[in-house]
Parts: sequence; structure tokens; C-alpha cells
Amino acid sequence: MSFRVKMNPFTKITIKFKDFLRYTYFRRKHLRSDAKEDEIQGTVTMEFVDLEREYTPVLWSNRLYTPEHRLNLHINLVTAESEIATNNVPHKLEIEYGSTPGQKLDIFGTDLPNESPILVFIHGGYWPDVSREISRYPAKSLYPAGVKTIIVGYDLCPAVTLAEVVNQIQNAARYIFEYAEKMNSRGVYFAGHGTGAHLVAKLLASSEFFENTPDSHHLQGAFLISGLYDLREVVNTSVNRSVQLPHEWAVPLSPQFDCFSHLQSRRIRIYIFAAQNDSPTFKRQSREFYELLHNTCLMQNMYLEIKDDMDHHEIVECFANSNNYLKNLLIHDIRKHI
Repeated sequence: MSFRVKMNPFTKITIKFKDFLRYTYFRRKHLRSDAKEDEIQGTVTMEFVDLEREYTPVLWSNRLYTPEHRLNLHINLVTAESEIATNNVPHKLEIEYGSTPGQKLDIFGTDLPNESPILVFIHGGYWPDVSREISRYPAKSLYPAGVKTIIVGYDLCPAVTLAEVVNQIQNAARYIFEYAEKMNSRGVYFAGHGTGAHLVAKLLASSEFFENTPDSHHLQGAFLISGLYDLREVVNTSVNRSVQLPHEWAVPLSPQFDCFSHLQSRRIRIYIFAAQNDSPTFKRQSREFYELLHNTCLMQNMYLEIKDDMDHHEIVECFANSNNYLKNLLIHDIRKHI
């Protein structure tokens, strides 16, 4: 049996089985192979996927300029919009929820009624990048709608392990639920972008956390935006130079392999989004995570949408706009359910 190997950009060659093994041995850390067998022709077509490209969101955007310019455009935009939010929305900054420097959060809309609903935003940045200070922009559009916004910071990798970051998000959530109970809030929603969506998903996956956090009854829903839920391939990319995630931790820290059955009785709503111009891997992971929750865990009130004409950063940048799908969906959910 021979193997026809399809390489980017569409170069096809036929190689012997032993040569195929030798080739994949040297490239296996950076490629994923998807096999399709043709029984009639007696061949297996191996389609190799460049993992570096799949896990580099700026390479899939159709915005003008170079990938570096696209990333700078995103950073400059969210920084400017976060400054506007900080200058115009009443707030309390740098509230400590843990003992390490990164465990701080900001509350925006402190002059709103105590019972106001709360949106908790957890930024992405592949765990070693981005910060709480430039992630305050959702408060700009949510404040006029009567929603408090809490921006969660956390220690970044590799100063701490990813497992420690997951625990820090639980610390933050515990603090926020206690705050919601004290304020008699109508409800709490979590939103995360990119690896922030991964952190929200890991929070939702912890049955022990919910069992031991009585005030978590305030949880109403979650918005998972262009997230990663299976980390097995991430360890083989350059991302892991900073994250330093051991291979044996990839599955335990992947929400895709968690059980969420403990959420069935809570009737929370989970909205999963990916962008049309995300990489195929990001979109696939969103679909597979939706299928896990909806089909395997039998969760109700599940929603999946691929947002047209958006890339990995545009899908969350719109949070700063007065009329955006995230704010509108949140307000709709609040009016319908609480």
C-alpha cells in the first residue's frame, strides 16, 4: 500500500510506507495527519495540518496588513477602549481575591443598583500574554445596559503553571459569587475569549467547586468565545515554550475530556462561539465541545454559532461597541430568564 501525502499548499507526492514513517517521525511534533482510505484504489491519503498555523489566529484573518500589524491593531484597539471604559464607568480596581500579584479583579458599574446582573470577563492571550488592564473594554457597552462588569486578572505562565491558573480562576469565582450574594445580584454570567474560554470551561467542569460554593447558585450562563478545549496538540507548538505544559497534563487540563453532568440540574445557558475566520482547528474544537455538552452530557440550553465575517479578535472586539451581538444576547438572556 502506498501513501499519497498532501502538503500545503496542495503539493501531492506518493511515498512508500517506511518513508512515510520516517517523514512523520521528524515532523510529528508540528503536524497533524488526517487519514482517508480509498479501498478501491488501495491508497490512504494523508492530509498534513501545520499545527503552528492552526494555533496562530492572526494568520487566518482576512484583515489587511501583515499578521504582526493585525495583532498590534487588536492590542491597540482593546487598550484604547479599555481606557475609555476606565475613564467613564464608575469602578473599583485591583481588588485582591488571592495572595499572588496577578490575583486581582476590577468591578465596573459600582454605582448601579446592588441587584444588577454581573458579567465576568476572563481574557485570553494563550495564558502568558494580555492583561486585565487592557481587557476592561466590555464595561463600555454593558454599563449603559445596567450590567456590572468584573474583569478577572490572573498570574501568567510560565511564572505559574496552567493548573495553578485554573485554581486561581476558581478563587476569583468564589469571591465573585460571595459578592453577588452580598449584593443580592439577579445573576452572574461568565465570558471568556480564546484561552479565557478554556478557563471558564474548566471552571464549569469542576463539580467539587460547585458543591463547595453555595453562592454559585447565582450562576446563570456562560459565553465561550473562540476557545480551546483540547490541549493535546498545543503542547507540540511554540505556544508551549511559554506555557511549559507537560504532555501528561494536556488531557487533565482539557475541558473536552471533563464531565459536566453536574450542571444539568442548574439550567444554565451556555453559548459557544467561533469566528468564520478562525482556523479550522478552533472551529472544530468549538463544535466538538458543543457536541460533548449537548449529546454526551445531555445538557439543555446549549447554543453554538460560527459568526460570519469575523476573525479571532473581531469576535470579541465588538464587545466595546454599543450595539454588539454579545451584549444583545446577554440582555436578551437576562430579560428572558431572570
